[in-house]
Amino acid sequence: MNSSVQAQKFQESRIEDEPILGPVLTMPDGRVQPLSWLERVLLALRLTNARSLEARYFKPAAR
Repeated sequence: MNSSVQAQKFQESRIEDEPILGPVLTMPDGRVQPLSWLERVLLALRLTNARSLEARYFKPAAR
């Protein structure tokens, strides 16, 4: 049961506040993407969200 809770933890990207980096985008695969100044402003004004930022930074898995 514990593994199913962890699997649900990163099912979609989200914005988190890191102590040193500030607001970051946490990707579903566990990667952390620091946000630019403009992205932070857009988030504060609610003109963008984690899903649209994820589409910008998404890189398919290498085969």
